[in-house]
Amino acid sequence: MTTSSRPDPRRLGVPKEVVNQAARTLRNARGSLSTFLDELNQADATVGVAGTDDAWIAAAHHRHRTGLRRLLSWSAITASLTIAHALDHVVAIERTLVGEPVSIWPTVSLSRTVQEGTIRICHTRQAQVSSEERMVRIAAAMLADARAHLTAAKEFDSRVLPEAERAWQRAEATVVSAGCSIGLDGKSRPVRVELGAHSAPFKFELTAAAKTRKTHLPSWYRLSSGAAHSSMWLVRQAVGFDDEGKPSLYADSETVSAAVLAVLGAFEDLTETFGTYHGHTGTAQAVATLRRRTLVVVELQKRWREKAARDAEALFS
Repeated sequence: MTTSSRPDPRRLGVPKEVVNQAARTLRNARGSLSTFLDELNQADATVGVAGTDDAWIAAAHHRHRTGLRRLLSWSAITASLTIAHALDHVVAIERTLVGEPVSIWPTVSLSRTVQEGTIRICHTRQAQVSSEERMVRIAAAMLADARAHLTAAKEFDSRVLPEAERAWQRAEATVVSAGCSIGLDGKSRPVRVELGAHSAPFKFELTAAAKTRKTHLPSWYRLSSGAAHSSMWLVRQAVGFDDEGKPSLYADSETVSAAVLAVLGAFEDLTETFGTYHGHTGTAQAVATLRRRTLVVVELQKRWREKAARDAEALFS
């Protein structure tokens, strides 16, 4: 909250060049990511970590192979839908940025959806763990999804309850046929999936997972989460005082940049994780391009901040 006599640059509003550059950066990054993902769809399934998983399934007990392949297929479909959902939100951010007046909080809130979807699907494609670990994570995600569907049906609309129950039964049968077992809590409720020495809970801790992924900086995730939940600590960051001393919300280019950086971080995570998983030879170059875009946003923000401070001094002095 600004209470000092020093001029508040936010009162000048967000410069049009800032939002135009932010929207352009997101648009270009979104196009590059879409092209990269299209290339992955045409990649050879026998290379990279994907080939490792395929070979591991082929070597599994014959009674488990069909179930394991169904888990892998479900994961691929889920990833495709999640990425499409995230890209739609990035389009919404672009449109919000170039609107009049510039609306800041929706921009940051939308970036949270992009981050969270990315974290979830990248968790199941992590190259640094074994095939067993990836498969047990996928199985846990499948059952968690089915249970959420079942819970919603029970609480909101009993007409769809039979469908939700069948979805749970199909998911449960798939996981068991893949050779996994379903662990129970003290009240005999299913809470985790086990496969050999590996175990994954249904409940996915997004905040904890975000901390383990180097492209999702904690400050970006806290910012987007705070905006999505209308946290007062974050709303206060936009509060200044008008000429009459009354509190007023002011947008600033710092928040715009933070939302763009959060999306670029999510895109980098997607590119590196899925490119490595599918053994794409252009992964390192695509990641490097995203990092250059990130650095450009950071450098531009420094210039915008300095210019805003000078403009405020000149206007309010």
